[in-house]
Amino acid sequence: MRKWLLLLLCLFVPQMICLAETMTVDADQFVLLQDKQQIDFFGHVVIHREDMTLKADKVRIWYQEDAQTGKKSLQQAEAVGKVDIVTDDSQGKSDYALFTTASNILVMKGDAHMTSKQGTVEGEHITYNTETKDTKVVGGESGKQVRFTFDEGVQ
Repeated sequence: MRKWLLLLLCLFVPQMICLAETMTVDADQFVLLQDKQQIDFFGHVVIHREDMTLKADKVRIWYQEDAQTGKKSLQQAEAVGKVDIVTDDSQGKSDYALFTTASNILVMKGDAHMTSKQGTVEGEHITYNTETKDTKVVGGESGKQVRFTFDEGVQ
């Protein structure tokens, strides 16, 4: 099924493979809405993009087409259900995630956890800048506090 998905993407959206950064997506199903510049992936979604892997139950991707070159670039990605994000230097889990390329901001909601070599942060809502590494963690309406665990021996 996954090879068929890639084949269909190559046939029906050939320039989608030529994103600004190479991205591959495996899923059980996808729906392309060309007029909205949106693609929805359903079921066991796994996205590989340079040094990042994202897994979720459902992912919606918005892209933009360059009028002159026709190349498409990722604008935003929204993941829902058992979200797992792994990069070279961190790992995150949540129920929901939204990444916006223009701002390099990743928002994770719903029992969110992020682990890096500096330590682990936990909260209901995490906002993370993938470029600057700035992080904001909020506990949530339930009154649950945020938690930061760090290893003092790590530099």
